Amino acid sequence: MEEHTAEQIYAYAKWLTQACQLAGLNAELYGHTVLIIAADHHLSEQVTCRPDEDGALRWYWSWGKPISHLRDGNRILTADEVDDLVTAIKNVVSIQVRRR
Repeated sequence: MEEHTAEQIYAYAKWLTQACQLAGLNAELYGHTVLIIAADHHLSEQVTCRPDEDGALRWYWSWGKPISHLRDGNRILTADEVDDLVTAIKNVVSIQVRRR
C-alpha cells in the first residue's frame, strides 16, 4: 500500500478546484476538500480526496460514498480522472431545484 503525503493530496485537490472553476463552477479549496457551490446557491457539495482501503487516492462525496463514473456506476474514479470528476460533480450541483 502506497502512502500519500498531505502535499500530494493537496495538489490533487488544487487541480480539481481549478478544473471545476474552468468548467464554470464556483469551487473553493479547503485543504484536501473542495467545496462546489451551484450557481443558484441552493445546492453545494463538498468532495474530499483520501486513500481508499487499498491505499489508492479516491474522491468522496460529502455523504462518504466514492465518486463513480457517470456511465459506469461500478467504476470508482481515481484522483487523476479530473475531467470525469468534474462531469460527475456538475451532474450533482446543477440539478434544478423546484420552488413551490
